[in-house]
Amino acid sequence: MSTRILALDDSLVLPRSLRSTLNRLLPIGFALIGIGLSVALGRLDVQRQESEVIANASARLSGVRAALEAQLRSAFGETEGIAQLISADGQITPEHFHDMARQAIASVPHIRHISIAPGDEVIDVYPLHGNQSLIGVDYRHLPAQYPLLQRAREHYSPVLAGPLQLYQGGRGLIYRRPVFLKGHKGVKLYWGNVSIVADIDRLLSAAGLDLDPGFELALRGADGQGAVGGMIWGDPLLFERHPVTVNVDVPGGLWQLAASPLGGWPSMSLFASPLFLFALTCTGLFSLFVAQLNRSNHLINLRNRELKQSQAQLERLAHYDAITGLPNRLLFQQRLCSAIVDTESLAVLLLDIDGFKQVNDSLGHHMGDLLLQQATARFARMIGPGDCVCRLGGDEFAFFLVGTESSCVARVQGLLQTLQQPFELNGNTALVTGSIGLAWYPAHGYSDDELLRHADTAMYAAKESGRNAWRRYHPDMTLRLQQQLCLERALRRALQHNEFELWYQPKVDLFSGRVEGAEALLRWHDPEHGLVSPAEFIPLAERSGLIIPLGERVLELVCAQLAAWRSADCLPGPVAINVAALQIERSDYVASLTQALQRFDLQPSMLEVEITESLLMESQQHACAVLAQLQHLGVATAVDDFGTGYSSLAYLKMLPIDHLKIDRAFIKDLPGDDDGVAITRAIIDLGHALGFRITAEGIETREQYEFLRNAGCDHGQGYLIGLPMPAQQFNQWLRTAQVERERPG
Repeated sequence: MSTRILALDDSLVLPRSLRSTLNRLLPIGFALIGIGLSVALGRLDVQRQESEVIANASARLSGVRAALEAQLRSAFGETEGIAQLISADGQITPEHFHDMARQAIASVPHIRHISIAPGDEVIDVYPLHGNQSLIGVDYRHLPAQYPLLQRAREHYSPVLAGPLQLYQGGRGLIYRRPVFLKGHKGVKLYWGNVSIVADIDRLLSAAGLDLDPGFELALRGADGQGAVGGMIWGDPLLFERHPVTVNVDVPGGLWQLAASPLGGWPSMSLFASPLFLFALTCTGLFSLFVAQLNRSNHLINLRNRELKQSQAQLERLAHYDAITGLPNRLLFQQRLCSAIVDTESLAVLLLDIDGFKQVNDSLGHHMGDLLLQQATARFARMIGPGDCVCRLGGDEFAFFLVGTESSCVARVQGLLQTLQQPFELNGNTALVTGSIGLAWYPAHGYSDDELLRHADTAMYAAKESGRNAWRRYHPDMTLRLQQQLCLERALRRALQHNEFELWYQPKVDLFSGRVEGAEALLRWHDPEHGLVSPAEFIPLAERSGLIIPLGERVLELVCAQLAAWRSADCLPGPVAINVAALQIERSDYVASLTQALQRFDLQPSMLEVEITESLLMESQQHACAVLAQLQHLGVATAVDDFGTGYSSLAYLKMLPIDHLKIDRAFIKDLPGDDDGVAITRAIIDLGHALGFRITAEGIETREQYEFLRNAGCDHGQGYLIGLPMPAQQFNQWLRTAQVERERPG
């Protein structure tokens, strides 16, 4: 039996000659496999380099396209108010037209002039100086321009003509906005057109077409005809050099924008790939190593090498960020400690990407990771050989920069600027900025912990200053931060101990003087410091997230007060409450409001919700959805501080809004301020034309009151009418106001 087993075992042993042959062929096999892998890796790297060049061109194009479309909206959206007013009233007075046109040209410098043409014959133009020859021009007798105007009329939408040579000289774009009146049974009757003429070269320059030294750009699509249209700007031959192209939406058509690197697309070969050369070198060395191992018959060393590679990989996982490949906090602090010992001075930075959360929320975490990777590549190009960058987590990065103070500051500014360029995320363009805090060694600390802590404090100061900025640490920042922490603790205590109450400021009908409701304003009675200004604790509540429970407390208080007024049969009308951005973004505000109404058995019409214009423009989609739900419930909606943001009335018409409140900044100098008069009249007239009720805030003088009433403003509030008051004092004010209204004469 043992003999048979031995024979079987011997049969499994390879002959020595075959083993020798396999050992000789093993290095060749490794070499062939390595060369194949090197070629594959090199091709992938070449494709990556080509993709990066194309991605850079695409990102540049996307940014220019966005800037072009923004410039076009800015320039030609100014006619919407004029056109809407004509559609609503059937006419516009010369004075009103000139006021509105003057404001439009003042806000958009590249507008040359604006004209109105009932029946397609120009009757008025602003400015008139230099444009007198346009009066009486009949577009029906202009064969080069009238077909586009007919197209606008037939499709009930604006068109963009040009570029063309203007009578007054220079090249221009002409935006034709057809105007229709409502006829019998809703039939649209053609009134004529409103036209804006813009200097195309100034518009294109404002969009940044001539600002990029690394790319050549060209634009075609005259008269909105896209790829078949004539040239607008740049070298027409660029379209024959396989450029990257995108379409630009213009009124009534398209433009086509093209880009390619200056000097053409770089030719890529395998030998231009560092990865291919590196892999090929490693293959050769590894093949020689395997041959040596075979000769020495020390295969056990190969297993040891594999073990060391595994250990190195584990060490890398412990010290490097998995998404960006950057050092993590632990390795960064080790390197920072070494740098502090080896250098006399250095700058420590904390950078937070502003707007990163919106990218994650809207596009998904995989797009957020891609943005972090692209940002890392940009940072690497900005820092020097002795510098270091790490990802601390989330969208927060840490740096230390070695060099003179001026050179470090230049790199800080470069980091901010590199974040301002658009990020191309698989077909989506994302725009973000950065906030940077800087601590200087040794002026601001001697240890890594102290420097990072002070840089973090400075970064929050940069965020408070408006973001897209950097701030150098100052000891006052720490003091302010400590004060804010104390205030935040007091704010949390105030929520627990019910230290808040609502004051009410009356709102009246400017024509009858009748009370039409009130605005609820939050007040905090601190037991130690007395009344704390809302300007001090509301921003802190928003930063800390306490605004959400605070907003729920406001709903509770206002609904309880409305129920009390209903029981006493002295309801003043709808009560308006202010809603912060965080309440809309991070809580189910509609559900909270609905529950509060149900708890006190109140009608939704007894409440009005006010949001700021800036919130409406920053979180359009979500804010609009919330406002639409509130309107569906029967709660009125209002835009507070209107006129201080960037929205247009034409855009607001599409939003679920009932009410506009003119910001007090436009009211305070009435009626002596000509600009304030023009803006206020325009908001009132156009707001009414679009179906909004208008309230003026901050009325403090009888002259302001009379001007606003004569201008047609619906409601008003301010110190002249009544100061914010506690509920009991407000009740007395209501009784007094009722007696005065009923008094004869």
